[in-house]
Amino acid sequence: MQVEMDLKHWQQRLAHHFTELRSVRSQTTQDLPIFALEHGLNPQEIHVLENSLRIHIAEHSPSKLHALAWIVYSSELGYRFAGDEYWQTFEQETPGWRDHGSRYWLRDCFRSFQTEFGGAKPTGLWANHFSIICWPITHAVLPKDLQRQLARILYELRHSFSGEILTSPASLGNLIAARSWNTTSRFQNLAQETELLGQIAAALLLQEGGTESLLYRDTLERIREGLDEERRSREWLRSARQSAKERVQVNGLASPWESSKRCPVSNVEQARAEVSSLGIEPRLVLRALDSSRESWEVLLEIPDLSHLPLRFAQTREILEGSRCIVAGSSSRPLARGRCLFGSQRVVLSRWPRSDEVLLRFEHSDSQLDFLFSTECLLRPAAKRLFRFASDGFAYECRGLRVRPGESYILISTGNPFHTDKHANPISVSCKESHGIILNLPKALTMDWETLLHKLGLAQSKAIEVWPAGLDAVKWEGDGYAEWLSSEQPCLAIHIDHPIESVQISMDRNLISPLELSSLNTGMPIFIELPKLSAGRHELQVSVQSLEGENVQIGDLEIVVHAREPRPWLPDVASPQGPLNVQMFPLAPSLEDLWEGRVEISLQGPADRGVKCRISFFERDGETATFSQDLPALSMPFSEERWRTHFEKHFRRKKGAQEAYDTTRVCWLRFNADEIGSFTVRCERDFTPLRWAFRSRSSKAILQLIDDRGGADEPEICQMAFETPCVKKILSRATEYEIPDSGGMYVARIENNAAAIIVSPRVVHELQDLGVDPKIENLQRSLSSVIQLLEIAGTWARARLSGGILSATRQQAVVSALLTEIFRLVCGDKWAEAETEVFNTNGPVNLKSLSHAVSSKLEDASMREYLIKNVESLAHDTLETRIHFLASLITQYHLLTLHAIPFSVNSDNNGLKIAADSEMGCAMWFAEFSLRLASDPARVEKWAGSNLKDGLNCLLEKPVSARAAKFLVIATDNLLQSENVLRELFTSWRWT
Repeated sequence: MQVEMDLKHWQQRLAHHFTELRSVRSQTTQDLPIFALEHGLNPQEIHVLENSLRIHIAEHSPSKLHALAWIVYSSELGYRFAGDEYWQTFEQETPGWRDHGSRYWLRDCFRSFQTEFGGAKPTGLWANHFSIICWPITHAVLPKDLQRQLARILYELRHSFSGEILTSPASLGNLIAARSWNTTSRFQNLAQETELLGQIAAALLLQEGGTESLLYRDTLERIREGLDEERRSREWLRSARQSAKERVQVNGLASPWESSKRCPVSNVEQARAEVSSLGIEPRLVLRALDSSRESWEVLLEIPDLSHLPLRFAQTREILEGSRCIVAGSSSRPLARGRCLFGSQRVVLSRWPRSDEVLLRFEHSDSQLDFLFSTECLLRPAAKRLFRFASDGFAYECRGLRVRPGESYILISTGNPFHTDKHANPISVSCKESHGIILNLPKALTMDWETLLHKLGLAQSKAIEVWPAGLDAVKWEGDGYAEWLSSEQPCLAIHIDHPIESVQISMDRNLISPLELSSLNTGMPIFIELPKLSAGRHELQVSVQSLEGENVQIGDLEIVVHAREPRPWLPDVASPQGPLNVQMFPLAPSLEDLWEGRVEISLQGPADRGVKCRISFFERDGETATFSQDLPALSMPFSEERWRTHFEKHFRRKKGAQEAYDTTRVCWLRFNADEIGSFTVRCERDFTPLRWAFRSRSSKAILQLIDDRGGADEPEICQMAFETPCVKKILSRATEYEIPDSGGMYVARIENNAAAIIVSPRVVHELQDLGVDPKIENLQRSLSSVIQLLEIAGTWARARLSGGILSATRQQAVVSALLTEIFRLVCGDKWAEAETEVFNTNGPVNLKSLSHAVSSKLEDASMREYLIKNVESLAHDTLETRIHFLASLITQYHLLTLHAIPFSVNSDNNGLKIAADSEMGCAMWFAEFSLRLASDPARVEKWAGSNLKDGLNCLLEKPVSARAAKFLVIATDNLLQSENVLRELFTSWRWT
């Protein structure tokens, strides 16, 4: 009875509190929602309320009479939630809930709270996928494990704040969401609720006045205290608050990002001016290939594009998920997300045409295409001048003016230069290029002036201008400079000869000119320019000589960017500085790391060592359950070298395998001493349906975590390694004890599926390490092939447990399924030849295997053509291999392309080829056949609605499928010596 009275008291108190809070908040113009965490209870009161609820639920069902108490209770658990198992934790901390409580009842309480008190309503894709858990997590405002990520983003965005953005939660939330591309999946779920996120962020930033209408003071203080517990988060938030305070005090001014977004574009010139302010124009750089500086390669420096999603939200998915193809480069495209991590340099093998867009993403949209077609073009020029810099590179000058005492490289794309004692010829990597080095003396003689005139070069006057104070983002030294809109440029001018006065004007006198007289020769003059708007500006410098003659000395082209500066963050991966880090995915999961899908490469001083320590944690803030120091890696190292190193020195360690299954968070800490360091954080994937691994009394236990919120039960089945196509249906249970033989467990309902492969726990003999999967012989038909593709997809996409045998047995099963798929598509003779290859140790007999592609006499030249090109294709890109097979299909008529019954989407492979052309169809079929031969698990998603028609064509004329499988087997066999991991078809990694 006492418990009932206590709960009645809490219900009444909370109802009164939320009613008053609702009244206060409804009086604001924005009428922002209320969170359950804004309950106003102190820690002791929370403890008392929780105890009362636990006593009640132990014997009784929850009552609507105590609904607000349950809402507060579940939100408090949500505040401590760290992305692991919410309902499991809820049940453990609430004995009796499993027998008397209901998730659906709790969701109804939250919905009533939204209706009666204006409570926050979860929105976005994640709210659809997690339709129950989204309520307590949303009402927890900002769970502890997400606080640090928000503080970092606010710090990075501090220069983009404006009074208008800070007083509009929706605008601030959109800004944060656009910058969340390198955060964890849990934070990106939060970022989908842009208005709620903006409300939280604004409350954290605006300390003085107005915050009560955004977030209840006690709740806000609680989050602030949580952020203050971690030094770096505290510093980030303090700096972001200071910027917000300054912006709010400047009434009526928006940030460059916001103002340019609002500014209507009335004509093409205005649109081009807005685009130019983005600062996305690449520039040319030269790098010496030898110490003698006789050979040079041409690099295209691509600017940092991370600010584009802040202006154009729809570009985020493209920049993050598509590879970037660089015009003039023969190397593979830049990895997905690479252009979001600072500037990138790509070697050019030819000069792009002046009308050729320099950057093209595999998937794009009209807005991004307009941006690149406007700014990402090479300025037309028959000659290009590059000036040596102190870092050993040579940077392109905007004009053809030289200064005595400097060194330059002049490159011509037309006729070669005439030899001269002052002009030393060099070789340039770009085709049809000729170059010379010019080392100018401090005083030019007559023959030097004659040479410069012949080369079309002009001499700069002896007045020097350079940036003073805060350095420019980019300073060419020859008429071009870049600053950010958050900065106020300051220039120094040095004149080494007597003059009467100097005149400085901006934008053809649109800004009042400045005239300086009575100057001291040899003393620098410092000039602060007015606050410049984003876009291009022109500064003109002219002097009046002692004789009264006015002479214009030159112009300075200034580009002011609307983007915020990229802050330096300790322990955060960056391509800047001596330690150049490249990583994909941008925010890897723990599964990505363990299963070898994380690509990390490091560039730095040659042969310098980089140490890495990997630590596993079951929960944030706790002691590591397993840590390992890896042997030092010498720089530079590639993605493949990293994966091999990780596999050999960590994944194969027994301690790591045992700890992995219960790990939720992993930290990788790379350290190159004084050169730099960075840290990578990996979390478990947070999906609506997922398996959790437990060890109990020497037994392996699986638990299915279902956070979908649907009432229907998923189908659960077990599949053995020996019979991977046979499903053993299991009844729904709280947990499943895994047999010593292991296997795959699958839970599936509608569009949600979760699969995990568990290693055998007991290995008695050496032969137990391997497995011989038995695939039932099916009749040759389209339905049989599709059935096997679905099964192969489930096995290939399944999550792996920690035991190393889970990976090797997964490969064995997928390989067996792939062999059976190609037996159905290509016939029994091909299957026999393929089986013989896999059962033979050593090199593949290419001649014998090529006869299995086609034994017809008229196809002899095709077989020789295949064998002849295998070695070169083994080291070529996937794009080159696709082109090769497409040419083979058209040249030898392997498919009747004009009879194709569907429309080919040429964007599938990012190649701009007419979809209805014969070559376009051949390109599609080449990639389709190669993907089917090397990665059957993902071919269905790639082909989409064209899968059935594509398979039908291959079943009717399977020669192109055999040729594709021949290429996959032959190239992979040639690279086996380089494949330390012994993975299946490791040289065929599709995006």
